[in-house]
Amino acid sequence: MKANIYYITYSSIPSELPSSLQIIKTCEGLSKNKNLVTLIKPGTGIKKISIRKFYDLKENINIKEFKSIKNFPSGIKFYLYSFYCLFYILRKKDPIVITRNYFVSYLLLIFNIKVILEVHHDINIEGRVNKFIIKYLNFFKKKKLIKIVAISNSVKNLFVKKYLVNPKKIIVLPSGSSIKVTKRPRFSFNKRLKIGYFGSISYSKGINTLIKLSKIDQENDYYIFGGKKEELQKFKNRVSNKNLFFMKHISYNFLPKIMMTMDILTIPYTRKVNSAGGVDDISQYTSPLKLFDYMAVGKIIISSNLKVLREVIGQRNAYFINNFENVFEWKRKIQFVKNNRVKNLIMSKNNLILSKKFNHIKRVEKYL
Repeated sequence: MKANIYYITYSSIPSELPSSLQIIKTCEGLSKNKNLVTLIKPGTGIKKISIRKFYDLKENINIKEFKSIKNFPSGIKFYLYSFYCLFYILRKKDPIVITRNYFVSYLLLIFNIKVILEVHHDINIEGRVNKFIIKYLNFFKKKKLIKIVAISNSVKNLFVKKYLVNPKKIIVLPSGSSIKVTKRPRFSFNKRLKIGYFGSISYSKGINTLIKLSKIDQENDYYIFGGKKEELQKFKNRVSNKNLFFMKHISYNFLPKIMMTMDILTIPYTRKVNSAGGVDDISQYTSPLKLFDYMAVGKIIISSNLKVLREVIGQRNAYFINNFENVFEWKRKIQFVKNNRVKNLIMSKNNLILSKKFNHIKRVEKYL
């Protein structure tokens, strides 16, 4: 039976942010599972860009956009938007709403609308209104809050222990990938390796580690994909070595082709990983999309040894760095990769197999 699903977000879509990509791919997966899906989002205020083309969508998703009111403070804009969403949903028949927003959720729950809440981090970074709702209005005990989707076991444990949420109400669904490859990965063993990073350009994501690593490892080439033009230029101005290349953000439909040209893909996170906007340390809770895309193209992964990543991958899938920012340990591990052809081929195969478990379509099957 088809469900009428509405995903409410306050994120800017389309955008290069991983959160926006995950929202779109969740909607696409739900649509592929024969549900009627509508994405409700704020207007961007810029020239219309095709969301279908931007994200290479294969499934039909309805888009409802509420235009932003000019010259209003951002806080007031958000609350007006939340009420727009409420009035829109109240006119629909048997809706199920998915959202990451506590205030919107609470408005809907007052009117007995079924809500599935996605949680990615601790509540401590939420505003005062959301904290009040959670602490004093029995938010997590509402019957129509039918499910909470946590992106990692660490997030689930946090909500169970700290906020006394019924564990039966929470399901753990790590991020996923929509990438499918038809060619077997190739590797440049015993030659100059292409070592890549895809994602946000920030110090907490390990960009500084890669810069330092490229300086002491002139035998290989390093490629950093992502970030805005001004961010890339700032780093380019700092770096003079010729084996480090800063590349612009790659749209999702071209991502597999570019990733397949790399030999090693990296997750060089520091011990404190900042969320978008830098308001929270997500190192205990993160489930980075890049990890699942890396596995989907079957490449060798070298990663900082974060406990939360071990929920998904083990030593059969990645080489781990214990001293996250020790560039000499990174260099030794890269040399080890060069000298272990057979193990790398096995790891590549393991990642291709494991990635099938974490594609976006299978992920959303468990939402309803």
